[in-house]
Amino acid sequence: MDRTFYDRLLVEAQELATKTNALNDFMRTQNFVDLDRQNKDLLYSQSRLMNEYLQVLGQRLEILGEKFSFKD
Repeated sequence: MDRTFYDRLLVEAQELATKTNALNDFMRTQNFVDLDRQNKDLLYSQSRLMNEYLQVLGQRLEILGEKFSFKD
């Protein structure tokens, strides 16, 4: 296995997990509640897509033989 490739993939997944968690945290704040409907809808979409992307990265890491967990 190309460790360099694996390491880059792992860093990408970890960075995305951090950003996804930050977005999900923001979506539980009053600042999110106060946003207009269009921005809320876009952030819901962004969150879903980021979570899906994170799942894909996790599956790719597992194919390389490592279990990836993106939970806090």
